[in-house]
Amino acid sequence: MVDLNKAIVNYIENFSRGYKNKKILDIGCGRGDYTFFFGKENKTIGIDLQDVVKKRYFNFDFQVADAIDLPFGENVFDLVISFDVIEHIKNGEKILSEAHRVLKRNGQIFFSTPNKNRLSHFLLEVIGKPVKYPLDLGVNQDLGPITHVKEYTAKELSKLMRKAGFREIKIIPFWFGLTYLHCGFRNVPIFLQKYCQYLFVEATSL
Repeated sequence: MVDLNKAIVNYIENFSRGYKNKKILDIGCGRGDYTFFFGKENKTIGIDLQDVVKKRYFNFDFQVADAIDLPFGENVFDLVISFDVIEHIKNGEKILSEAHRVLKRNGQIFFSTPNKNRLSHFLLEVIGKPVKYPLDLGVNQDLGPITHVKEYTAKELSKLMRKAGFREIKIIPFWFGLTYLHCGFRNVPIFLQKYCQYLFVEATSL
């Protein structure tokens, strides 16, 4: 059994090791926990609506900026990353189109978001208590109120990605289990992928 948060951290850190001497943008970097991995070997910028970056994260630049109105020109970055952000934004297509705009031709995007059809949501629907949005998830001591405005299935994300101009879209179903029991497994069998907890997305800009 693997804890979800540990599995996510390990997956993102391992992915970051594939990039060196690149220009990278982290949209919605929050405290910088993941931005830090990419800043080790790259010129990395993190943006968010507020500055809550931990002081110990010294290897990337931070700017206050809006994910749907990025303060950068076209064709600037080799890689755009964004973790647990798109579900907080009403217009998911806009954040993806902005990411596409600032990426270089054949640049990469790598982001993640909870799966709308995850096991806990499926079980709630079975007992007649389907999840409704906006979904209030309480208050984080650093980030404030946490609300998921909209969540997505793999099929819905693929459609948004194509509409934003991306190709070679790869969606990785990640972790199956129940988070409140702190138990699950990282690699999801095909027959359970629809109900995975999390989705990682990789794609290439045109």
